[in-house]
Amino acid sequence: MNTRTRTTRQLLLDVAERLYAERGVNGVSLREIGAAAGQRNTGAVRYHFGSKSALLEAVIARRMVPADEARAAYLAEAEAEGDEGTVLEARTLVEALVLPLVAHLGEPGRPSWYLRFLAQAFSDREVGQLIADLRYGQGRTGLWTEVQRRVIAGLGWLPPQRRHERWMFLASFITHALADRESLIETAASGPFTPHDDFVAHLIDVGEAIITRP
Repeated sequence: MNTRTRTTRQLLLDVAERLYAERGVNGVSLREIGAAAGQRNTGAVRYHFGSKSALLEAVIARRMVPADEARAAYLAEAEAEGDEGTVLEARTLVEALVLPLVAHLGEPGRPSWYLRFLAQAFSDREVGQLIADLRYGQGRTGLWTEVQRRVIAGLGWLPPQRRHERWMFLASFITHALADRESLIETAASGPFTPHDDFVAHLIDVGEAIITRP
């Protein structure tokens, strides 16, 4: 793949992520994405990605892979600091979910749209299935999935159905709280809003409470 092709693909991914975040995956066409990316060829997206599903998968994968790498490193470090076979604390597991996503928040003047894109996935079956396929398909075990397994295992004091509900509460809360923060960074760059470190600490506090409170 030459440099020009890589640059065009990157631009199309950036634009797709933004438009899907703003309007939902069913609110924008492939032709609109190509036009917004400055492509004269109305079939540019299909040329580079083949289909809408392939484009969505590429948008997801380019963020999911580095997030999972960060999660793996975080969990390995946490386990190395404890005894072999130790059960990680709830707060450590919440941090493993939150911190790699925080890296995608953007900053004033340089906004991101990925967290808002993820929030769309909670209400769109198509995107949700693509994410599930990337996490579970072909023998994959993504690190988000591994944290999910550990969180649910730590909820043994709840009936099985309630364990799954707690996990869904946690995942939805984290995703939508970060999506709201991402939007605030874009639209209120001059403030005032909670300082970054305070926001992240509070987010983790509440996430921990979701899976530890009776």
